[in-house]
Amino acid sequence: MPETRGTRADPHGLPTGTLRRVRILAWIPAVLIAGAIWLLSDTPDLAIAHGWLDTVTRKFTHIGVFALLAAACILALRRWPVGAAASLLAGSALATAYAVVDELHQATVPTRHGTPVDVAIDAAGVGIAAIVLAMAFRRRETA
Repeated sequence: MPETRGTRADPHGLPTGTLRRVRILAWIPAVLIAGAIWLLSDTPDLAIAHGWLDTVTRKFTHIGVFALLAAACILALRRWPVGAAASLLAGSALATAYAVVDELHQATVPTRHGTPVDVAIDAAGVGIAAIVLAMAFRRRETA
């Protein structure tokens, strides 16, 4: 079966096989970020600093890393034939679900513990990424 260009299923004019590869490869950043989160969560006695500075640094790191994960998921979904709103919602849901899984995983690691507060902090990072990308998508549509 010959590859088609510019069809409804392929609005970018790419051969079907190429489009499929692009869509799959778009998930590499999200998978790498999720893997890094898993490895860090699997590390007993993980400390960045001492005392209150460690707590503050880790919480801001949670926000930043989960913002990156959400952005990677949202941008990967934009490669599929879904609208901006759907990719924002689904990408945010994926990153937030991973935050829950991450905290459950941490609860099984010696000297670590998972908390709903950390899920909320991770979700704040997800929300920041979603807002920034929503603004970028809107700006792109009006340009």
